[in-house]
Amino acid sequence: MGNILAITPISIAGALIINGLAKGFKKSGHNVMIYDVRDINSNSVKTFLPDFVIGYDYVHLINPEAEKIITELNVPVIHYFADDPNANFAHSGDLTLFKKLSDSNGIVFCWDKQYLNIFQNRSFYLPLGVDPDLYSINQKTDNVTPDIVFVGRPLTDRRLSILCEIIKNFPGKLGIYSYKKHFDTSSEEIEKRGMLSSNLVNIYKNSYMGFLETENELAKVYAGAKIVLNITMDQGLSSMNYRVLEVLASEGFLITDFKQDTSDYFTSNSELVFYKSQNELIDKISKYLSEDSLRGKIARNGKEKILQFHTFKQRAEEIISKIDLK
Repeated sequence: MGNILAITPISIAGALIINGLAKGFKKSGHNVMIYDVRDINSNSVKTFLPDFVIGYDYVHLINPEAEKIITELNVPVIHYFADDPNANFAHSGDLTLFKKLSDSNGIVFCWDKQYLNIFQNRSFYLPLGVDPDLYSINQKTDNVTPDIVFVGRPLTDRRLSILCEIIKNFPGKLGIYSYKKHFDTSSEEIEKRGMLSSNLVNIYKNSYMGFLETENELAKVYAGAKIVLNITMDQGLSSMNYRVLEVLASEGFLITDFKQDTSDYFTSNSELVFYKSQNELIDKISKYLSEDSLRGKIARNGKEKILQFHTFKQRAEEIISKIDLK
């Protein structure tokens, strides 16, 4: 049993992941102290005597006070990356952070194998996990959810193109959940580029369903939709993104773009469904919209696979095994 200091970042997604891993360490019998990177307390941390520190992306390096406290501990520091290390998602515009990390003894765990060779530090592949407790609901909701659901930023050329194709082929069946400002930006971009006719632009604008605040709200939408669509962000070169895991943990039926890492863990048409092109996506949506029984079977299989192999507890145990903490 060890003492582990977990530092949560400012980002919502990063905090969710680090809190999930912290819970996983606790379930494995370790003592865990959790601090927001902006609030870390030197006296408490030194009294706790952590065996190692874990945080998201560049963790304490973004905050001078936190960096000083962690450096003085002289213990291993783990940086878990679920962002491109050279992208603004990770460094928030501070281009010195990569060199800081490279000059340190920090240990890197990365969600995408394609980025491992970027790091000069000791580094390991570790796919994302999920806390299934956050996505458990007593029963599936009544069918008030749109048939086809997309959750996330409806931005980037690829996402806009796919969403427009769905509007063209399935008008009135798509529901988009995102920040309002991101949705408004996507609407403006679609009109500006003439991606949809004026009538379909109005249908697209009516597809906005609001922003989901909690994991329980997400789970209800995932479970209530006939189809949940995942379109991986461009930074996910080969990786399985978090959306895949949270949809399956909610027992939702997922159609997702093909990624090699995801296909290593999940079987298409059995636990989820892959698409490799827009035409294939449209064909598969057409097929599965009317296949209630088959969708339910695939969704149940997906959740079972999550519980067996993809929880944060299992990911935490993988970390422990790599750094030899007993």
